[in-house]
Amino acid sequence: MSKRTKQIITGVITLALAAIVIAGLIAGDPTPEDRVASLGQRIKCPVCQGVTIGESPSETAQAMMSITREKVAEGWTDNQIISYFEDRYNTAILVDPPFSGKTLVVWLLPIVAIGIGVAMIASRVRSRGSQ
Repeated sequence: MSKRTKQIITGVITLALAAIVIAGLIAGDPTPEDRVASLGQRIKCPVCQGVTIGESPSETAQAMMSITREKVAEGWTDNQIISYFEDRYNTAILVDPPFSGKTLVVWLLPIVAIGIGVAMIASRVRSRGSQ
C-alpha cells in the first residue's frame, strides 16, 4: 500500500470519527422519555420470550415501563433502575448480561475468536511473503 493511500484512509477515518463526535454533541442530553425508551430496550419482558419491555404489549411489560417512568421522574440513575429490576428478576432480565461470573464466557468468546482470526491472517500473510 502506498504512502498516499494510507494518508487517504487515515483522513477518511478521522473525518468519520469527527462526524460521530459532532453528531453526539448536537444530539445533546437525552430527555427523560429518551431515557425511559433506552431502558425499555435494555430490559427483557419476563412474560414474552425474546422481547424487551419497550416492545412488548403485555400488561407486565407495560407495568414495568410505568415503573421505569416513575423512577426516571424521581431522579434515579439508569444503573439504579437496572439494579431495581435485577433485584426482582435476577440478571436474566437484562438484554446484555453483566461482565462477571457465568456470563464472562459470553463476553470473552468474541475477543478470543477475533484474536484467533487475526493470528490466522497474520500467519497466512507471513507465509505468502516468504514465497
